[in-house]
Amino acid sequence: MHASSYDRMAEFCHDYLAARQDEPLTIVDLGSCDYNGSYRPIFARKPWHYLGVDLAPGKNVDLVLREAYHWRELQSDSVDVLVSGQTFEHTEFFWETILEITRVLKPGGLCCIIAPASGPEHRFSLDCWRIFADGFRALARYSALEVLHAHTHWEELAKYNDESNKWHESILIARKRPESLGERIRRRLFAAARRRLHPLPQRDETLIQVFFSSDGVLREEASVVGGVEQGDWREVRINLPDHARACPLRIDFMRTLAFVEIARLSVSAATREYFSAASADEFNVVSVQGDAERLPHPEYLRLRITGIDPQLVLPVLESGREEGKLRVELRLRVFGEG
Repeated sequence: MHASSYDRMAEFCHDYLAARQDEPLTIVDLGSCDYNGSYRPIFARKPWHYLGVDLAPGKNVDLVLREAYHWRELQSDSVDVLVSGQTFEHTEFFWETILEITRVLKPGGLCCIIAPASGPEHRFSLDCWRIFADGFRALARYSALEVLHAHTHWEELAKYNDESNKWHESILIARKRPESLGERIRRRLFAAARRRLHPLPQRDETLIQVFFSSDGVLREEASVVGGVEQGDWREVRINLPDHARACPLRIDFMRTLAFVEIARLSVSAATREYFSAASADEFNVVSVQGDAERLPHPEYLRLRITGIDPQLVLPVLESGREEGKLRVELRLRVFGEG
């Protein structure tokens, strides 16, 4: 939560809700977990009912949604105001999210959504999108919301530091139009048919980020990301760029479940294999760091994930450009039960 986002949400509250401060509004904050601030101080006032909603328990989370795109916990036409900031850029299928926002809003209900239009990649645990004002307008049209305001803040204001200014947030303020009975029925039938005929992926994807270096310093820009669907054993190959060297080489796992098991891990080029591990003993030279704990297993490298940044660090490998591009190959599975 950076200062400019907080201020823009406060402006929305002043401009659109000041005349309704005596109404018992239900205000839902989507993506509310407080990592470095929240919108609660803006909206948590009587007689308003502020409800922090997110996909996992945490600080400032009052309600945990079981599914990202089908909010059974929130009834249709039950929310007066829905706000969301710094969430849509991390949401894989945000067009599904806007349909759920439309569903839960009361007729005449308002939403205010803030998302960056620029700024560096910042996975948490994903970083999928940047949105312009026109993108927000298109999203509102897709979900039959009436646009009241859509704007991208391209100016850089002296009152904010670079951390706030670099995101150039876009903001959407929209209203749910009143629906006829027929329109309401069609919308609900469409939603049910869409989930049945074109279901979203049922399993999340764990990201595997490989950091490479030629000078011993690991940097975000010197990394490549692959992915593996959670649940079953999978083969993954991650090709590194021409200039990548493996001195050192670190592998991070993002968006994980409780456990990661690795049956095979290798680093090779077209003409040479630099590292290979396919047994419990061979994995002993791999350092487990960050939010991961090595568990005993007779065959595999088995990790218990204890936080958001589990890491593996391989021994220093001397690799030369003349031998071709490096590739990292794994056979692994990510799962939630021991």
